[in-house]
Amino acid sequence: MVFAKKAQSINLDGEQYATSIYSFTKQREFPVIVGKRFLGPNDHVLILDDFLANGKALEGLLEICELAGAQVQGIGIAIEKAFQGGGDRLRARGYRVESLARVGSMDAGAGTIEFLPA
Repeated sequence: MVFAKKAQSINLDGEQYATSIYSFTKQREFPVIVGKRFLGPNDHVLILDDFLANGKALEGLLEICELAGAQVQGIGIAIEKAFQGGGDRLRARGYRVESLARVGSMDAGAGTIEFLPA
């Protein structure tokens, strides 16, 4: 298990893979860092994340895996906001994306959420 970090920490010494990810929620860019000693060309990766909306965070993680020469075998998501299209774009690129819950639409005014088949 390897964690992608948003900030430098004491267990990230030496060379690193890094990219920037724009957060629409926070309206700013965040760095994402993985130590090179933790990820390499012989690794097969399953990326796990909590939310998938437009896919920018996952694109950054995929970029890091590509830089490392690692093979991404699949992507697991807790909640996918399917109406924002990130999952569809990743699937169109050939990635297997599995979500525990897929939200088709949300209406804050009415307080409703439509779920799609996972």
